[in-house]
Amino acid sequence: MVNKIRLIFLVMLLIPQGIIYWMASDSLLTTNKNFSQIEAVSLASALLLILGMPSLTIQWLVEKPLRNMRELCSQVKGGNYHKLLPLSSEGRDGEDEMVALMRDMNWMARQIEKREKDLQQAVDDLWQSRNQMQVMAMTDPLTAIANRRCFFDTLEQKFKALVCQYQPISLLIIDVDFFKKINDTYGHQIGDQVLLELAKIIQDNTRGGDLVARIGGEEYGILLPNNTSQEAISVANRIQKGIDSHEFLLDANRISVTVSIGVCTLPQPPCCFDKEKLYNYADQALYHSKNSGRNSVSVYDPDNHSIQKVA
Repeated sequence: MVNKIRLIFLVMLLIPQGIIYWMASDSLLTTNKNFSQIEAVSLASALLLILGMPSLTIQWLVEKPLRNMRELCSQVKGGNYHKLLPLSSEGRDGEDEMVALMRDMNWMARQIEKREKDLQQAVDDLWQSRNQMQVMAMTDPLTAIANRRCFFDTLEQKFKALVCQYQPISLLIIDVDFFKKINDTYGHQIGDQVLLELAKIIQDNTRGGDLVARIGGEEYGILLPNNTSQEAISVANRIQKGIDSHEFLLDANRISVTVSIGVCTLPQPPCCFDKEKLYNYADQALYHSKNSGRNSVSVYDPDNHSIQKVA
């Protein structure tokens, strides 16, 4: 480009010089010493302009806009889309190529910003949907508490953590007494309402760090990390008595509901102890309560493998 501009300047400056020299060739000026000197200086000045003006012209016409465009590209690369190239608001027919290029770069910057926002929104929506699906996968649809999968996943995680720290862990399993009779007598809709109220009573008698889950049709599990045996028994007694004294008045039906509870606590679980055994011990204690007249709490002692009814 520089050579082309130099050629244009050469033609523009040497043509006048040639005309002046041609007009003066047949006159007395050709013998004038001062005229010859002026002509030489003029020619030298024209040559200097030919050498210097193209660079200045390119810097004025091209380098400054290019510098602005590079700055815009750097800002877009860094995620800044607010400072665009300074241009008039409306494009005009016949505007030069550099201005048109700058206008196109502004348009591309705005498009990149829009598509980046759309992409970020799509990612946010995807994460939100993923989180909602995870919650749904871990939640019981009837009672809105944790489901069986969530319960056993958490039991495994908590069990591993507490075993490594030699911290106590307690497990309660709760089963509704004669729940089939409630369904057969009042219908499954009333039975579902009973399960909902039971979930609320159980949650009201546990701590924020405890996990309450529906692990079967009418069976609930409570994971009590860092709870001693006496603390777990106290929780079980509160739940058993709270349900026994609660008035279930559903669709004008006064229903008596009781539960049987099995408790097992590992005060300092050894690393070789299996989490399935903890669940099995609590389950054995539950069936001991059921076989001992129901509406009671039984505790499995893992040290001597004995079960005792405590309430």
